[in-house]
Amino acid sequence: MRITALLACTLTLTACERGGPSGSPADSSAAPPASMAPPVAWTAPTASTEPAAAAAPTASASAAPSAASAEPPDAGTDAAPVADPSRLTLDGRATQGALLRAKLDGKLGKMAFPGHRAIVSDEGDFLIAFGRNAPKQEKMTITFEDGQVLERVFDVEQRTFETDKIDNLPKDMVELDMPTRVKLTQAEQKLDAVRKKYTKKTCFKESFIWPSKGKVTSRYGQPRLLNGTDGGIHWGVDIAVPTGTPVRAPACGTVVFAEKNLPLSGDTLIIDHGQGLTSTFIHLQGFAAKVGDEVKQGQTVARVGMTGRTNGAHLDWRMNFFEVRIDPELLVTNEK
Repeated sequence: MRITALLACTLTLTACERGGPSGSPADSSAAPPASMAPPVAWTAPTASTEPAAAAAPTASASAAPSAASAEPPDAGTDAAPVADPSRLTLDGRATQGALLRAKLDGKLGKMAFPGHRAIVSDEGDFLIAFGRNAPKQEKMTITFEDGQVLERVFDVEQRTFETDKIDNLPKDMVELDMPTRVKLTQAEQKLDAVRKKYTKKTCFKESFIWPSKGKVTSRYGQPRLLNGTDGGIHWGVDIAVPTGTPVRAPACGTVVFAEKNLPLSGDTLIIDHGQGLTSTFIHLQGFAAKVGDEVKQGQTVARVGMTGRTNGAHLDWRMNFFEVRIDPELLVTNEK
């Protein structure tokens, strides 16, 4: 088994106030656009050698060819045969903050997709994530083991994110003191390590459900102005529900993180859905599942609370594909 991937982004998890706002000064730079990441290429993992929760290794110059080296040669007598477009199937819409489910018909040789990473299963399944600031066009080049080359250009739908202005907040909810900043950095390092890992689960194949039923009070991608100052970006979906409301697993997976009293976020739980896709729940009031538990869709994993930096009971649900923050609302069904 050989997997090449590069995970070099620092992740930031911040909390939210007023049943909606989230963010600290670090939030605005916590998740750079996917297009800023260096180009990498992948090979499919081998089932017999991959650990249950392997950390994606750092790509080297010899292990990860650049995007240019993976491009098909110029047309001519030695040009690679062009693959039928039907050899790549996609489920989802290319838009900022979206996750697409993809499948290859045939064994992958190599892939060039600058700014992206993927774990391609033995069956050819993989995920594609477009960050909040994804550019208008992105190009993927797939070379199959049989030598055929397929190019796919994604026209990424651009979104407008409404600014959320929150005034009259206590000063300590807007300006973090030094001890809090130190603790926040330590928490970010833990979360960074969790999101650099992946399993071969394919729970992402099922339709996602809402983890709690309630009014959405704040959405993914909104810039925040807290007392007139930059409060960063809100990376999750806030659902206004009473303290003690059950939090259900939106899809099956494994609990990979469950800790109380994180700075700003309070009680925090993360579910791994497979291949680098995770759900994070913050401001909880204790847990109904522990690290290592396999959970089914709809199973209660925690309770809604008011822990961390918040002045109202609500659930903040966030989703990541490795370091790329995606919009949970684009994955859920209409059921609420």
